Amino acid sequence: MVISRCICKATPFAELLPQATAAGWNLSDLIRETGCGGQCGLCRPYLSRMLRTGETEFYEILTEDSLSRAERGGV
Repeated sequence: MVISRCICKATPFAELLPQATAAGWNLSDLIRETGCGGQCGLCRPYLSRMLRTGETEFYEILTEDSLSRAERGGV
């Protein structure tokens, strides 16, 4: 299984990454500006890792608990 989009907004991570990079968004900015990650929240771990690594396709199930402290925004 490949996870490559925000399901609630039907937006591919590959479309979000260039926007976020160009604007210098962090996760909170991305959620506010696009709505992705702001509804069910299941894509937040993927968005966080995307912003950190540039990955836009994921082959594992991520949860908030599976993210490092840095990927969670230092929380």
